[in-house]
Amino acid sequence: MSDLSTSTTVKKRNVKAPTESQRVEDIDTKKDKVPTRRTPKLKPPTLWQWIKFVIKILIVLGIITGVIIYNMESPITPHVVSLPSPRPLEGALEPNTRLLDGVKILEGKIRGPECLAEYKGKLYTGTYDGAIVRITNETKMTSVARLGSRPCGSPVNEPSCGRPLGLRVIGNEIYVMDGYKGLFQISTRGKVDNLVPSDRTYEQFPIKYGSDMEKLKNPGGSKDLFFIDSCKNRDYRQQDYILWEAEGCGRLMWYNPVSKMSNIAIKMLFYPTGIQFSPDEDFLLISEATRFRILKYYFKGPLSGDFTIFAKNLPGAPMKIRPSASGGYWVGLSHVGGRMGSLPIIDILYARPWLRSLITKFVDPVTLTKWIPNYGMIIELDQKGKIVQSLHDPTGEMVSSISSVLDTGDALYLGSEDKNYILKIGMKDRKEMGKSTKA
Repeated sequence: MSDLSTSTTVKKRNVKAPTESQRVEDIDTKKDKVPTRRTPKLKPPTLWQWIKFVIKILIVLGIITGVIIYNMESPITPHVVSLPSPRPLEGALEPNTRLLDGVKILEGKIRGPECLAEYKGKLYTGTYDGAIVRITNETKMTSVARLGSRPCGSPVNEPSCGRPLGLRVIGNEIYVMDGYKGLFQISTRGKVDNLVPSDRTYEQFPIKYGSDMEKLKNPGGSKDLFFIDSCKNRDYRQQDYILWEAEGCGRLMWYNPVSKMSNIAIKMLFYPTGIQFSPDEDFLLISEATRFRILKYYFKGPLSGDFTIFAKNLPGAPMKIRPSASGGYWVGLSHVGGRMGSLPIIDILYARPWLRSLITKFVDPVTLTKWIPNYGMIIELDQKGKIVQSLHDPTGEMVSSISSVLDTGDALYLGSEDKNYILKIGMKDRKEMGKSTKA
């Protein structure tokens, strides 16, 4: 019994109580410590890294800007025009200062005498405010008729006021093509008859921008009147838009005063601004401003009803065409400065419609036209379309854009759309220059 109790008795071990320090678990810090990452020292970007960063930013900004510009709407729809290299100013185009010798008539008393005519020693013209006036002794101005109603003087009321752009005196009647109101016949006493109102439609388009007229005068023949609508889409106030679009939106129409019938003779012209019959009335000359040329429209012969080029690559945009005392034709020119120099602005932009579209997204067409350098010039053509002489104003100060030339035999009278005077050039000087040019 004692042996069993002794064997079964668990022997007590002599275990010492742990000390306070031993109660805390001893951790091997070296073994169980989590390794920390070493933070590398930041180095400043190199110059090349900065350059690449800036380039990326510029590319992104360029793409964004390009998308914005691409989606911006241009006020014009430009067409491509391939003009020949501008003519050198030599020979009949040799620069001179003949227009600087001119005398200003009615300065400050008249505004915008666009087109001039002569009858019994008196001058007739239309003004910016829709009036037709008679000028006596180059000093006295009398109102003959008014095509519209007042108030006048601003682009807003031009359509209601009227703007006479083409004018002729045939027999004892004054014929006027108004930019807004159509074709008129006016007696010298002031009776007004609107032959073709501007709201008359031709192939669904009314007359939008009437600018000149002419009448057959041969006795016994037709007395048809021909007139031009410079653009069926835009009016006179938008002429700068027409210039930079260079679209074929112009038309030649005819009107018979007996039958009252009227129709289109040529459906597509490039900014036609002036017309003139030949002395025998076998053809009609038509100026095309945005092609810098004059067309020859035939009335007789195998080419009747068709046209060819009469004069091309002119030094400026041709305006009105009128007879010269020597048997040829005077042509007023506009935008001559745009076809001069080593970088002719019109030629450069005409060949690049995308550039015209881009520029006019930021600069309106009126301002773009003002960038063209001022230079005044008129030219005389013979019956074959050759330039026989030219009169210049290199400064553009006396006159830079000439809309018409009236040759009375002893003097030239120059009309313009924006001047407050009529410029008179003595014919003697003109003849002397013509002789020296041909020599």
